[in-house]
Amino acid sequence: MAIKDSGLRIATVGLLLGSLFLVSEPVSAQWVFAAKHIAGRINQLTQDDQNGKPTAQMATVVLNAPASNVYATAINIVKQNQAITIVSQDAKNLTLKVSENNKNVALKVVPLSDQSSEIMISASAPADGDASSTSTAANAILKICAQMNKKCSLGAN
Repeated sequence: MAIKDSGLRIATVGLLLGSLFLVSEPVSAQWVFAAKHIAGRINQLTQDDQNGKPTAQMATVVLNAPASNVYATAINIVKQNQAITIVSQDAKNLTLKVSENNKNVALKVVPLSDQSSEIMISASAPADGDASSTSTAANAILKICAQMNKKCSLGAN
C-alpha cells in the first residue's frame, strides 16, 4: 500500500524514525548498565594445538575509561620497558603489536561508549608450553589496569 499524500508520507517516515530512536535509546542504556557490571573482570582463553600444548593466549576486559586513555596508557607502559620492541602501532584504530623475548603480543582497544572501552590482547604462548593460571595477555591487562588505577581481577573462565 503506497501513501499518496506527501504530507502523510513525511509524517509516517518521521513517526517510524522517531520510534526507532525511542527503541535504540533504552538498548544503549542497557549496554552501558551491563558494561558497568562487568567492568574489571578479565576473561582469558588459551588455544592449544593437537597435542594439548598451548599456542596462543587471549584476554579481554571492559574498563570504565575512554578508549583513547586506555590506548595511551598501553603505549606508555610499552615505552617504559626497554625489553619490549614495538612491531606496529596504529593510534587511529587503537591497535598495537609488540614483541618481547620471542613472544608476540597484539592489543586492540575498542570504544564501547565515550566513557567505557574493551581491551583485547592476544599473545603467543610460552615456548616451554607452560599454561600458568595467569596468561601473558591477562598480565598485560593487569598492568594497564594498575597504571590507570582501575580495579581488575581474573574472572571465572
